[in-house]
Amino acid sequence: MDLRVEPWQRPAHRPSGREAAVFLVVFAPGEVLTGLDLAGTVPSTAPVDALDVRLHRHADSPEWVDGFRTGPLRSLAERELPDLRLLDAATCCYSIQVRVQDPADLTHLQLAWAVAAAACRSGATAVLDVFAHDWSSAEAIAGLDPRRPFTVLREISVVAEADVSPGFGHAVHTRGMTKFGHPDLVMGVPKDQLGEAAEILNHLARMLAEGHVLNPGQQLRIDDAKTLGVVPYVPGGRIPDVRLIGDGLLITP
Repeated sequence: MDLRVEPWQRPAHRPSGREAAVFLVVFAPGEVLTGLDLAGTVPSTAPVDALDVRLHRHADSPEWVDGFRTGPLRSLAERELPDLRLLDAATCCYSIQVRVQDPADLTHLQLAWAVAAAACRSGATAVLDVFAHDWSSAEAIAGLDPRRPFTVLREISVVAEADVSPGFGHAVHTRGMTKFGHPDLVMGVPKDQLGEAAEILNHLARMLAEGHVLNPGQQLRIDDAKTLGVVPYVPGGRIPDVRLIGDGLLITP
């Protein structure tokens, strides 16, 4: 039986000159990750030299640790985690970061999730994907199959803002595209087009994950009747600030 873990490929990779980064925070009731054996869980080409795993004890850095489980991130945890008591009881957390320049594959993501899965199998209780603003239970991450296919929706979030901005509409945007070395994507649409906008952003996110590049000034043909433009996302005036972690591209009618 072939037990190799195949790399997640980017079949349309074009150089972008940008850094790709993944940042996970894993909460635990104590120091659970005392050793790290990744054999059989990551591709042989994974960028292990770029892996940065650090233990943060609440007693030493209470503001840093609590910053990830209070405020808006806590509101997300309330919706996405089955039991906040485990999150609140955590006395420490691990930060898992991998930063690589213009990667030709997505093994940096496989590497980060493999470390998170190892921590969860050892007793961690919750995982926050910082750039995607997405929480997962320890059970879900511990059970990840190293040989699973790549799924873009597992790596990003698509958010529809409830508030309407006059002259812009509802902001629909991605979070987490920096994991592929790309800006996040933003659209403004009427309420009855929220679903269509989410589908468009999912499609574009998948293209960028595969290695395509979007640049300001491009025109995107969606179907025979619709063409969209690409411009830099610059909040101000009628364009709301959706508080992206990095830069963004605005997809316009």
